[in-house]
Amino acid sequence: MHHPSIRHPSFTLFFRPVFFRPICAVVLLLLAPSAAFAGYLDENPDRVFAGVYDKLGVSIPQAAARDPMVWNYLSQLKREPCDQTSINNLGIALERIGYRREAAEGLYNFVLACGEPVEALRQSVNIYLKLTDYTKAAEVADAYVRRLPQNSTAHYLRAIALQESGEIAKSLSDFSDTIELFGSDKTKISSVVFTRMARAYATLGKFCEASTAILTWVAYDPVHRDNSQSQRLIYDYDQKGNCKATTDQVKQRYPIARRGAVITVKAEINGVKGNFLLDTGATYVTIKSTFNDKVNVPVKDAREITMLTANGPAKGLLSHADKVVLGGLEATNVPIVVQDTDQRSYGMAIDGLLGMSFLSRFEVQLSDNFVEVRTRGRKAP
Repeated sequence: MHHPSIRHPSFTLFFRPVFFRPICAVVLLLLAPSAAFAGYLDENPDRVFAGVYDKLGVSIPQAAARDPMVWNYLSQLKREPCDQTSINNLGIALERIGYRREAAEGLYNFVLACGEPVEALRQSVNIYLKLTDYTKAAEVADAYVRRLPQNSTAHYLRAIALQESGEIAKSLSDFSDTIELFGSDKTKISSVVFTRMARAYATLGKFCEASTAILTWVAYDPVHRDNSQSQRLIYDYDQKGNCKATTDQVKQRYPIARRGAVITVKAEINGVKGNFLLDTGATYVTIKSTFNDKVNVPVKDAREITMLTANGPAKGLLSHADKVVLGGLEATNVPIVVQDTDQRSYGMAIDGLLGMSFLSRFEVQLSDNFVEVRTRGRKAP
């Protein structure tokens, strides 16, 4: 289900990492001072680089340390303990000769000691994921997120680590943040994000929410994504969850007064009527906490996620509504975010946003003059 124009490395969300490529070993030896040339053969690396090992929190076996490139980068770090280029190259060199754990640990501890480069944390997480050390990957990814809380890739890596280590509920918050923080063009997000998110929901027995994750991915580019493979996933999740959505041919059309104008609709959340902005750019149905006083969406065990709003990043609690109704269109078990907002957040007399966690259950047609939401033709593939 990958978008055909996007390539996705194993644990990197949207782009292939670009690293400094180590210089050929022959060139390094030719350029190295004669003392260093003799040193990597004759001297004891445990003694020579004791201070470096202590700073990096690693003990590199002598056979690895005597690799010409590894010795060269260790020598650079001995002279300049916080040289970011050297630690990057050392990590690559150690990975190349099979000392991946030492590479990951050294990169992580270097950032803890020197503060930068944050990029080294991404390298470290990826290595730990390849080693299937998901607990350590989650620890490093947590440091990555703390330093770059608005970084979509940081949240994605932490989501994978948490999911694989069994922290399923926690991973869902990070998958949500991955999607929300990516930016406006969500068609470029890898399908893996949504399929992993769906798998996490399914593991928790929330099959309708799992279906919604795939439906949302399809809705961002239905021409290319509404195919037999995606329909099979949606159908299987719907069957397991007995998910209910309107099947009769129903459509709701809302005129657009002028370009850029907002569309206000009347909808029901758990049987309570409210006024909502219809927003195809919003990932979730979102309601104010004051409106939730009447709706009673459960928030006691809900996890906090980040949302991008017109006023900048904002926090909300990710939960679900038993039923959402728009005219003759109805869906059950809809992911929903409860925000602690004031009256100015969406406008006076507006109770929230009707976003894609509901709208993706249906077909949405946009034109210059109207928005039409109608029953999706869903068949068993």
